[in-house]
This record gives sequence, C-alpha cells and structure tokens, in this order.
Amino acid sequence: MEQGFHILVTAGPTRTPLDDVRYWANIFTGNTGLQIALAMRDLGHVTLLTSNQDHLARLKPGGADYDARLTVIPFVTFNDLDLALAKTVLSQALSAVFMTAAVSDYQSAGAFGIESSHPVAGSNPPRWQWVVRDIQKPKIASNHAHIAFAATPTPKLIDKFRREWNFHGLLCKFKLEAGLSEEDLKTKAQASRIHSQADVIVANTLEMVYGADPAAYIIDATSCQRIPRGALPQQLRAYLLRTLPRKPHR
Repeated sequence: MEQGFHILVTAGPTRTPLDDVRYWANIFTGNTGLQIALAMRDLGHVTLLTSNQDHLARLKPGGADYDARLTVIPFVTFNDLDLALAKTVLSQALSAVFMTAAVSDYQSAGAFGIESSHPVAGSNPPRWQWVVRDIQKPKIASNHAHIAFAATPTPKLIDKFRREWNFHGLLCKFKLEAGLSEEDLKTKAQASRIHSQADVIVANTLEMVYGADPAAYIIDATSCQRIPRGALPQQLRAYLLRTLPRKPHR
C-alpha cells in the first residue's frame, strides 16, 4: 500500500563525551525505534536516525533488513543528532516524526578532582561543600581518589520541531519515567505532550518496561490507551493512518 508519506524516526541513545576517550550514555538500544521504522516503510519512505551500530549493519545494502524505502543516518552525540534533525526537518517534506531516541538530558561541563568535602551543618536535606580542582584533559588521569563531573542541561530537541523548525506534521513524543504510579504517569505525560506541542505521546515507566507485562500508553488530546510494548509499532502505524490525512504536512 503506497501512501507517499515521508516519516522520520529516531532511535538509540546519545553519548555525552567526558573526555576524548570516555563518554556517558544510557541503557536503551533503540530497537523500539527500529521496529517502528520497519512497520512504517510500506507507507512511503522512512528516514531513520540511529546510534545503534547493529541497525546500520542490518539496513545497509545486503543487510538483513535492507529496503530502498528506508534511509538510515547515523549519529553518536547529542550535537550529531541535533544537526541531523535540523538538516532533515528543514530540507525534507516530512509527514510525521516519531522521536524515540533516548536523548541525554545533560552535557558535560568539566571534570574536577575532589580535594575535600564537608557536610553543611544544619542543612536539611543534607548539603555538602566541596573543594575541587579542574582536572579536565583529553584523557583524564586514572590516579584521582575522587572525581566529579559538572553538567549543564541540553536543549529539548522535541521542542524544536514546532518552535524552531516550523514542523506542522504529526509529532509523536516518547517519555520515560521511574517511580511513578501509572495514574501519575498519565497526568505527567499529558502535560509533557502539551508543552512540546506534540500530537501524541508514548509514555511508560521503568517498571512498565521491565515488569512482567511490558506496556506503554499512547496518549493524545482525547484518548489514553494502554498497550503491550510488542504491539507499539503496529499501533502507531494505525494511529498515523487514522490521523495523518487530517494533518497539514510541510
């Protein structure tokens, strides 16, 4: 079935450099994003931005999942993904975006050796006062007894689609929380969807990901549906087909 849609999917974690040889990342693989991309490819053309090397191997010519209807673009860092998104959104007539990538919330702002640390008397909750020295180098030495990394927040890439890149198609945000009840998750996810001006959000908690019954919520302005995680790609495909003809494309 050829619909002529052009769909953008992001998948995998961003890596945040700590020095020239080390980085921090997160535990997610991006396989959900890959499965969403594969489920959408018969609707027109899919561009997949991924940091998962296995995805790149599977989708290259001769790979197990190669398909001319699917273009794959690699990224590693937050900045890589930011630049690739801007280029793709601003240069392509995209119909829909599924932002599944696990994007770092922080970027490194320096490495410091801790020379002393003392609790602040009377503080509640407890606070500590540290004396540190800058130890940032291309390769941070391994002989420090205690080190700390400063970090600054990264911009929310999902918020750039409407506010900076003027994207008018279907926008699907993904949100993961931990330690929330499912009722609190739904409330927080709806607020997050509205803040980012997304049409729909896919939300779950770590407990929902790794529990006995893996599931996620698909939430938009009028509905909230709990579905098995394995059904997510096909459910989002069906959602796109129901919704996209009513959305203006750019």
